[in-house]
Amino acid sequence: MTYACPLRCNHCYSESGRRPAVSRREDVLRIAEVIARVKPRGVALSGGEPLLAPGWEEAVERLREAGLPVGLYTSGWMMDEALARRLADTFARVCVSVDGGQARTHDMIRGRVGSFERAMAALELLARERRERLARGEPCYALGVEMTVMRSNLAETELLVRELSGRFPGLGAIQLGMVIPSGLAAEEDFEARELLTHEEGQALLADEARLASLASNGVRVAVSDVRSFYSYGEPGAPRLPFAHLEPDGQLRAFETCEAKVGTVLEEPFEVLWERALAWRGEPFVVEQYASIRTIQDWARASRALDQRYGSAEDLARIARRTWRPKASGM
Repeated sequence: MTYACPLRCNHCYSESGRRPAVSRREDVLRIAEVIARVKPRGVALSGGEPLLAPGWEEAVERLREAGLPVGLYTSGWMMDEALARRLADTFARVCVSVDGGQARTHDMIRGRVGSFERAMAALELLARERRERLARGEPCYALGVEMTVMRSNLAETELLVRELSGRFPGLGAIQLGMVIPSGLAAEEDFEARELLTHEEGQALLADEARLASLASNGVRVAVSDVRSFYSYGEPGAPRLPFAHLEPDGQLRAFETCEAKVGTVLEEPFEVLWERALAWRGEPFVVEQYASIRTIQDWARASRALDQRYGSAEDLARIARRTWRPKASGM
């Protein structure tokens, strides 16, 4: 919904907080109207920090009126009691990003000192709001935590599951998702330092049942296998049913690539979607995706695709990228 963000995550797929926010209220509402007309199975709002997008509450209300379940991915940085109540009135699912079992690790990955404590405070407020509403027989969001797993926090998956499931009654699920080589996480220096190896990814998948057994209070634990994003048994990029819209309405040709096929503010979504599917069958795209056997191969292919299909603005931004594994006191 926006590139505005109080954090500076090392792996950020959208480089949020490092580029202009872009979002305008009128565009946010127009994009919501497009989505409501298309009627997907569900909508997930992310950023940046989507709660910084102008008009987010009106947009979510329009989507809900269309019968669409709407989920939110948030850092929790802005959370207070009033906001937790507003989220309970609007979202079907709220997911807080927590990228470490301890503050030092989380703050380093997410680029701001104090972000771990803010996330914990947000979870406390959200879990309490959920418990109180359910006790009154009122509906409330499903509450989850998502950890993006990389080498810096791989050893803390067990700690995170134990601590958060025990600390926040009302939390429903913890998702451990391997970092995807997209945006900053596709860069060569990030690949060398943080991207899980094939063996590390396989070991994490094999550890899912054990990690799930460590959770308390009925919290569900799952490990996401990101290989479905690049291996789908068909030539070209996978035909995954995700439409990734940028804050200005641009539709990505594929979720993890910089290539865009136009904006829904100027052309019908259906036209753009067919264009995106056609892009996935272009010879260079087929060649790149056919060469992928490991996550490292995927990172290389992502860089090649971004260089080939990124706009002049994208390429200038990519050329300025730096990777800084150090938390800021901003």
